[in-house]
Amino acid sequence: MDAVALFLGVVLTGLSATLAAVGSAAAVRYRDGRLALVAAGVAVFAVVGALAAAHELSPRYGGDLDVDPLPLALLVLAVLLIYFALLRGPPRRPTP
Repeated sequence: MDAVALFLGVVLTGLSATLAAVGSAAAVRYRDGRLALVAAGVAVFAVVGALAAAHELSPRYGGDLDVDPLPLALLVLAVLLIYFALLRGPPRRPTP
């Protein structure tokens, strides 16, 4: 069992599932299809993380879906960049 891959899979699943839930709630509230598509894309990241974590816990789950730690780390980085982009406010206007 690769502990790093297990940790990254769990982190990826948690962050992505949270972001997908927030994105889908925002898509319903604002009736914006773009937000729904982003939420669906992030939900796919959550599925990849869940399959990677399940495979690390028991190799019988997700047989051919084993994900190495480096791609998992890159996916976690991608989700964190989305988080930071959402946390950052709108651009400031220069004062005249």
